[in-house]
Amino acid sequence: MRIPRKIWMHISLFLVGAAYAARYYLFNAIGRSGDLQGVRVIVVTEHRVLLVSHWYAPGVWTLPGGGINRDETPQEAAIREVREETGLMVHSIAGEVGTYTGRLGQGDRLKVLYTEDFSGPLSAGPNLEIMRRSWFDLANLPDQLSPANRRRIEAYKAGVRGETANW
Repeated sequence: MRIPRKIWMHISLFLVGAAYAARYYLFNAIGRSGDLQGVRVIVVTEHRVLLVSHWYAPGVWTLPGGGINRDETPQEAAIREVREETGLMVHSIAGEVGTYTGRLGQGDRLKVLYTEDFSGPLSAGPNLEIMRRSWFDLANLPDQLSPANRRRIEAYKAGVRGETANW
């Protein structure tokens, strides 16, 4: 039996949310709660944006990103996460789209940053976390893009900077 694409995307979104919530509660349990817990990065070139698909949620595309380690700045975490998930070396972060509060409350916050300053080849194959990575035209984003990530990309395209809102 083949699962329709839209249903598969919703299953994947649930799995992404569950993984995010698990990380949030784990960080709180080990005393790593703080103002910001994560970053997402809008990597753009030639009117295209880089998206990734995780093994645990293959039916949805998201922006690269992840958790901020204890002694990292959001910018350092963004550079590290892009390298780990895509193979690209980010040289600098150009700016911030905004800081967003997740469904788990004030301790559940992440920053969305953007860059066009990177080099290196995109990783060709899957790794332990990322199943796929691909470039998409900013004017033709995939239907399977996470709704929250779509909103952040649309905000970036509209020139929104320094926004504070719910994820």
